[in-house]
Amino acid sequence: MLIRRHAINEASYRTYFFSALLMNRVTDDASPRPALTDLAFHILIALGSGPAHGYAIGKDVEEQSGGRLDPSTGTLYQALHRLKEEGLIASVEPPERSDERRKYFQLTERGRRVAEAEARRLHTLVRTARKRKLYPQQA
Repeated sequence: MLIRRHAINEASYRTYFFSALLMNRVTDDASPRPALTDLAFHILIALGSGPAHGYAIGKDVEEQSGGRLDPSTGTLYQALHRLKEEGLIASVEPPERSDERRKYFQLTERGRRVAEAEARRLHTLVRTARKRKLYPQQA
């Protein structure tokens, strides 16, 4: 396995790995799924307050992550496409008088459930870190 990994370049491996995680993650809502990537979770969070176009989603991701995530257009739209394929987000018609070149997306009910499950998972991790004195208690 290690030899095969080195036979392809690192970017291709990351793309393959990311695709495998996303495509295997959502089979049905009752099955446990691996953690969302940071970018995927931030996109779902960005769409939690309503439909938005790609550029606004990217800016929200950058802002909410404190600049840690600053997805390029290609990376963002690749993630949006995968989330759409999984049924976590959907394309929607743009509002009246908007730039027709912009693509708008919204969170689906399934996407909302996945985002809620991810938030619960992260909350559980933070509680565990607090119990082990690895993260300060709330003030």
